[in-house]
Amino acid sequence: MTKKKKAVETVSETTRAAENRFSKEQLLMSERFRDRRDIADALLDDGVLYTVRDVEQKVENYMKGKVK
Repeated sequence: MTKKKKAVETVSETTRAAENRFSKEQLLMSERFRDRRDIADALLDDGVLYTVRDVEQKVENYMKGKVK
């Protein structure tokens, strides 16, 4: 059983490493973030590469945050 579990973990790690990374500018110009462009612009740093999953997570966490 341990071998199967380790194989599943390896696949998920490989999938994570194989995800494409994009610059802030590329992500802001994409259709996917068209409606959330302002939020993404504020949350992302220049010169850093992000996966689509990372950006979606950041935007989601921001939207769920408490208002001060």
